[in-house]
Amino acid sequence: MPRILVLGGGSPSYFDSSEEEKERLFRPAFKALLADWEAAGARVVASFCDDLLQVGPSGAGQWAWYLIFEVDDLDVVAAMMNRVREEVDGVRLDRWVRFETRIGRPFWAREES
Repeated sequence: MPRILVLGGGSPSYFDSSEEEKERLFRPAFKALLADWEAAGARVVASFCDDLLQVGPSGAGQWAWYLIFEVDDLDVVAAMMNRVREEVDGVRLDRWVRFETRIGRPFWAREES
């Protein structure tokens, strides 16, 4: 069963937005996105947020969020990323965040069958 690592972070637009705009538009849309990912078949394994010692947008090659999911089919991964680009209730999340995915499997030395 494939695992995917979703690396994510806020875009400069996120950091340029007011708290009111984030609360009214971004946060509900982001929570809906994560729920849609799970409804599409992405099962949460773990999450990690690297913002304790980081402020502002992550630089190239650096990320703030690390989300690990199991999926039955790699088409789910493409659908997850496409969902970020879709306008839902007037909000396109690719304005606010950026993502990259990596495909792998459980680490053999840690999770023996």
